[in-house]
Amino acid sequence: MKTLGNRNWVETGASRMPELGLRVGSRSIQGARSNNEDNFVVDLRQRLFVVADGMGGQDRGEVASGMAVEMLPRAVHDHIEENDSADAALLNAMRETNAAIVEAGRTQPEGRRMGTTAVVAFQKNGQVYITNLGDSRAYLIRNFDVRQLTVDHSVAQALVATGALTPEEARFSPYQHVLHKFLGCVDLQNATEVHSFTPEPGDRLLLGTDGLTNHISQEDLRDGPKLYPDPQNWIDYLVQKALASGSRDNITGVVIAFDEESH
Repeated sequence: MKTLGNRNWVETGASRMPELGLRVGSRSIQGARSNNEDNFVVDLRQRLFVVADGMGGQDRGEVASGMAVEMLPRAVHDHIEENDSADAALLNAMRETNAAIVEAGRTQPEGRRMGTTAVVAFQKNGQVYITNLGDSRAYLIRNFDVRQLTVDHSVAQALVATGALTPEEARFSPYQHVLHKFLGCVDLQNATEVHSFTPEPGDRLLLGTDGLTNHISQEDLRDGPKLYPDPQNWIDYLVQKALASGSRDNITGVVIAFDEESH
């Protein structure tokens, strides 16, 4: 079954991962913005998850993120059917989606072309593969340890990498929201990377747009799985926490919980 909602679709199906059970919570809200340019996909049949944060004039950001969540699962599926490895399928899907968004944006004025971030998680053969473009993030929470699995493709983060800014300075830099890599980027080339990890029982994986991740704390991430064992309850809490903490953006997140398989 596939349910299509307000720019977000959740497909139900096989929710079993090899050796581990899988539960998912998801939420997206418009927040203080006039429209919601975020999109997400929860595809349990393919065990693929996408969060995207669109940008561009008028409704173009919404169009771009909508293209991302529509095209990425289909492209990954097609490449897996062609016997691509999981990481190659992700890389090819990101490249193809980027090219399609670039082409769709060619009719827009130079300074108003559309684009979108994307963070993707894909489980295959007992491994979880993560890729991203832009500043939507993936976090792995394991035994009260919080690990950010993605790197923001912002100018501020690039300055941190060169030592020109400290991480604390980058948080308040005017370049924090200026992206140099994203879907819809003409000069993307081979910018996408894929990383993987082996999930363990009790793990939580959070995918979120910056409207969420910039307004929650390490403590929220570290303590959340214990305080909110149900992933839907936890993402509901995190979204409300970001809103209460002053987020003026759309707020979107997906939580994947890995559990011991019941027998």
